[in-house]
Amino acid sequence: MDRTSNPLGGLLTVARSASIGLLATLTDLAVLALLVSGFGMSPRLASVPALALGIGVQFVGNKWFAFGDRSPAWLRQGAQFLGVETLGLVANLVLFDLAIRVTRLPYLPLRLLTTNLVYFAICLPLWSLIFRNRTQESS
Repeated sequence: MDRTSNPLGGLLTVARSASIGLLATLTDLAVLALLVSGFGMSPRLASVPALALGIGVQFVGNKWFAFGDRSPAWLRQGAQFLGVETLGLVANLVLFDLAIRVTRLPYLPLRLLTTNLVYFAICLPLWSLIFRNRTQESS
């Protein structure tokens, strides 16, 4: 039985994906804080490498852990994921920049707000299509 037809399996997949999302977010925030506080970079400039590392954690974690995808389709899935994440990266950079300009809130809470908006409004609906139970599709 594949994960999509088993409600418990579907909930476990969502829980695993959420944990990967948390790990990716913590990676993003830690790198952002390190680059801003430790290396004196501006939050907007530090945003780029911080998001890139978070995206890497998200792809590998979702492929292996959340969806248990052991297919050799790394290149195809990676290209699809990269396309969605490129859109997400641009949206994150624009929203974060706008939020920094128009509010006086600290940059870390702003990052949490903007990345969550982008994740739920853009990325999740699109990249969740990339990782399906590929073993059932090929049988």
